[in-house]
Amino acid sequence: MSSSKCVRIPTTTPFTGLEPTDYIPPEGLQSGDPREHGRSLYADQTGQLDAGIWECQPNRHLIEDAPYDEFVYLIEGAVDVIDNDGGVETYKAGDSFMMPRGCKCTWDVKEPIRKLYVVLTAEDYKA
Repeated sequence: MSSSKCVRIPTTTPFTGLEPTDYIPPEGLQSGDPREHGRSLYADQTGQLDAGIWECQPNRHLIEDAPYDEFVYLIEGAVDVIDNDGGVETYKAGDSFMMPRGCKCTWDVKEPIRKLYVVLTAEDYKA
């Protein structure tokens, strides 16, 4: 899916081609039925950088030691992100944030969310 041309990442509807996903591990699901859907819109040639759209229904789930760095732009909905110390940050449509590799937090999805994501799984950041 790598390209030498710019790739448009949509932030307004319609969102087409979303498929069921299972990024929330069953053991991390604390409540709700996420019914996740998503679509990768760009992946670099190494497979270590991925950007796309992901959505889910209200739920509460634990992210244990995130294995990647993730930039999130919330297109729709609202989520409380609760850190390991109990601190809460609320994000709503139009907000963006970084979730660093190794992050341990709980996502309390208050209403259906749709996000634009950019995930970096690379271990080494070589220029």
